Amino acid sequence: MQALRDLIDASGVFTIEVIRDGKHGPEVIQRVVAPNLVVNTGKKQIWRIANGVSTKTWDQMRIGTSPAAAVSADTNVKSPVASTLKTVDSFSLLAGTRTAQWVKSYPSGGGSISATGIREVCILNQNTSPGGSALNRSVFATVTKTTSDKLKITYQARIT
Repeated sequence: MQALRDLIDASGVFTIEVIRDGKHGPEVIQRVVAPNLVVNTGKKQIWRIANGVSTKTWDQMRIGTSPAAAVSADTNVKSPVASTLKTVDSFSLLAGTRTAQWVKSYPSGGGSISATGIREVCILNQNTSPGGSALNRSVFATVTKTTSDKLKITYQARIT
């Protein structure tokens, strides 16, 4: 008999883009694509939602600077960048697919965040400290955001 984990498989990927205004409009100056790990709190919350025990959804995103590998016990980023726990700009189910998509953009300009060594991201279900329950965590190649840059993060998850 085929194992349940082989029958229902969920996977996701983060696309992290640093975008800067160029001569002919916005230009992607750095792009990183990284898989994620759905963590234990995320798995538990999936079942809570499926059984009607919880109505909390993952609508928050946070970035950090820790290079530590993602592990199942993670509940948040390990080294958060200040002021980056924010509600996602959009959440949608892509038409004709089994794919959900979350998008968060950290804007450029005066008063925007500036951070070097961004290496981690997670999606959370609360905008509280330390940040609620994480669905996932991803660690990726370093990106840097200056106040001249927009940082756009897209997460796509698919059930196969």
